[in-house]
Amino acid sequence: MIARYEEYDRERAYRIYVTKSLQLIPQSKYITVEFAEALNPNNIEDRSGEEIAIDVIKNAGLTFGDKG
Repeated sequence: MIARYEEYDRERAYRIYVTKSLQLIPQSKYITVEFAEALNPNNIEDRSGEEIAIDVIKNAGLTFGDKG
């Protein structure tokens, strides 16, 4: 039963992906993520937005805060 549901879910995701791709063609747009990548994302970020912002600021050599 679970395998059948997973197959149905993958088929549904594929149909949605193809439909959206076809809708974007007349607008000269396209989906930038491959279908396989959309099903199995490799890079799932587990940091908070604040942690990412602090990391970007440090890597850019910037500082923030009072200059008192």
